[in-house]
Amino acid sequence: MRELKVRKNGSRCLLRWTYQGIDYSLTWGKWNDKVERARLEYCGKLIYQDCLVGEFDNTLNKYNLWLQGIVYSGNGGPKPTAKFPPLVSLLEERLEETYNDADSALINLLKSFGKEITNSKDAQAFMKWLTTRGLKASSRKRYLAILQAVRRDLFGELEVKVAQTPRAKPFTRAEVKQILNYLQESQHYSHYHDLICLLFNTGLRTSEAIGLQWKHVDLEKGELHIYESLGRSKGSSSVRERKTTKTGKYRIVPINDTVLRMLQERPKKGQEELLFPSPTGLPIDDHNLSQRCWRNTLKALGIAHRPLYNTRHTFVSHCVDSGLTVAEVSSITGHNPKILLDHYLGSVKKPKLPEL
Repeated sequence: MRELKVRKNGSRCLLRWTYQGIDYSLTWGKWNDKVERARLEYCGKLIYQDCLVGEFDNTLNKYNLWLQGIVYSGNGGPKPTAKFPPLVSLLEERLEETYNDADSALINLLKSFGKEITNSKDAQAFMKWLTTRGLKASSRKRYLAILQAVRRDLFGELEVKVAQTPRAKPFTRAEVKQILNYLQESQHYSHYHDLICLLFNTGLRTSEAIGLQWKHVDLEKGELHIYESLGRSKGSSSVRERKTTKTGKYRIVPINDTVLRMLQERPKKGQEELLFPSPTGLPIDDHNLSQRCWRNTLKALGIAHRPLYNTRHTFVSHCVDSGLTVAEVSSITGHNPKILLDHYLGSVKKPKLPEL
């Protein structure tokens, strides 16, 4: 195990490490506050030493208390009460650094719960309360992961089991052709044909495709350079802000002849101009695109509805079916290979079984 180094995480200071195969993280103080940064750095040395001698506190309670100036000896005596900010305050701090809908929804749920969560019993009661609200297991699991990130000492031992669901069903080649032909001829939705054609043929995330500028395109080499996206700002689909990709990694996406011809025929503007603006010249609202153009197109064609994001699943599945390896497809889409196999890869044709 290496010594822990403080990293910058937005405006905050972060420690991240792995011990006995489990990933941990600890956030404390503002990055531009040298005193707070030094305090977390020193805490990292304590954690490193505890790991070496086998005295690591996997609840992180000891280290959270130490950061607050409360010393816990761990000798079996009563543990001091940690003076953590309320969970709502901790989540609001996360929102200031990076907005996401799940954090915002969880804050509203905590407020509706109506009781401050200060111990493990309260944490269990809150998770049971979420069940009574009719939330799906997948939603409860996502909320629990957030709560474990901010208060592992309260939620670290809890678990939500999610029943395995069928993999996403990719669109067939015939369905893709139907969809694109319909869009091309549509009086109302022809404007979006090229964007959806690109999604099917590159597997880009919707926010990445919406945010594409001409500077990201190399027509000579036939490739797209993906290192940023145009994501929602404060949960609004109509207000966007330029961000890094979901994983923060840069990747090069090769394009096929279909996409190359389509891009060559589009009017090329300045390097900073969007490839696919809305009819009024603004960034496309992906929510409206999904709920109007996409939903109505599938309904008109009699094709079973699947989310617009399924274009990504479709691309992955057809790539693997055509002979590309999982590693090759992962490098194009930016997936972790295991995630790709577990969640994105669907069957695009029935296997032919032998006659016995």
